[in-house]
Amino acid sequence: MKKKIVINAKARIAHLPKELVEQGFSGEIDAYSNAFTLVLTRKGSNLKQIRESLTIVLKDIELRLSEQQE
Repeated sequence: MKKKIVINAKARIAHLPKELVEQGFSGEIDAYSNAFTLVLTRKGSNLKQIRESLTIVLKDIELRLSEQQE
């Protein structure tokens, strides 16, 4: 699933889509990042759940890449 997050760099505020907030992405949450990606995690998520979720996201990205190459 691809979502847009709008970031106001000057105010350092990120605006999340309503459906993400309704799914539990609100308040203080953990994030994992590197130079290219940022992973936001819902409160109460454990590392195993995060890994399984990332596996699904990677499969989605692979599908989108294969569609682009056609």
